[in-house]
Amino acid sequence: MTGFDYTVLGIMGLSMLLSVMRGLVQEALALAAWVLAFWLASHYSSAVAQWMPQNLPNEELRYLAAFVSIFFVTWVLSALLRVTLNQFMQVTGLKPVDRLFGAGFGLVRGFLLSLTLVLLAGFTSLPKQTIWRNAMFSPLFEEAAVMTKIWLPESLAARIRYD
Repeated sequence: MTGFDYTVLGIMGLSMLLSVMRGLVQEALALAAWVLAFWLASHYSSAVAQWMPQNLPNEELRYLAAFVSIFFVTWVLSALLRVTLNQFMQVTGLKPVDRLFGAGFGLVRGFLLSLTLVLLAGFTSLPKQTIWRNAMFSPLFEEAAVMTKIWLPESLAARIRYD
């Protein structure tokens, strides 16, 4: 095993550990909260900007204040929901099952994060280095990266190389 393998194991292990500690419900809701907060802020900032204080110097600053406000309020409300659901999981005795499924979520997230790093490494000369070539996990991640290149813009995908 090389440094590449230890890095992948570290990323996946840490992701699993964090997900086991929080549980699937917490992890899934946290992810959904970030996506929802960004979506709501993106779609409704223009409407909310007109209600921002008029003493803000310009329209762009009012738009930014609206975006941040919507994002923050959405995130706080989702945090309250997560706390409530977490207490429900503990009271009903479902927390161990939630943690078990959280481990699976963490494993998938760790794999996707590692895959993202491998895709980024494909833009560099790192895949030609000994630490990469002798790694146990590099063939698996290279194959997965090549399979995901179809979802990337052609101009980017053409620059990712592992040979």
